[in-house]
Amino acid sequence: MIRGASIMVLAMACCLSEPAFAGEAQCLALAEDVAAGEFLTAEMAEATPCREERPGLPLAFDHDAGAPLASAAMPSGTYLGRIALRPGAIAGAGQKLQLVVREGPVIITREVSPVRSLRAGERGFVRSADGEVLAARFLDTGSAE
Repeated sequence: MIRGASIMVLAMACCLSEPAFAGEAQCLALAEDVAAGEFLTAEMAEATPCREERPGLPLAFDHDAGAPLASAAMPSGTYLGRIALRPGAIAGAGQKLQLVVREGPVIITREVSPVRSLRAGERGFVRSADGEVLAARFLDTGSAE
């Protein structure tokens, strides 16, 4: 009986009309232009009043990065509606990065590209120009370490 009651409460909460949540929900609009193939992050958007319209956006979702990816260019001010955007830089698969290895006073750098999309702070695999695959942590400075 308790299980059924909790499901009923959840069903009622999810089915309330949108105006009941309009004051609490945060809608977003682009604060800068976004090129096709670029990931959307929280730094690219700003809060805006919610509208009744549901925008038809040229977005795809990249599961590796856990972020929306623009499939077409979108200008600054584009209404995004209620969308969850996480902060932090994202390096797309194949994007050129600098791998920096520090050991004592020695610093070695190599040009690499992520095998899959990586978010800042995450570890993943990168491939060097000679095909070697290495594990690295992606830093927000545009490099992998």
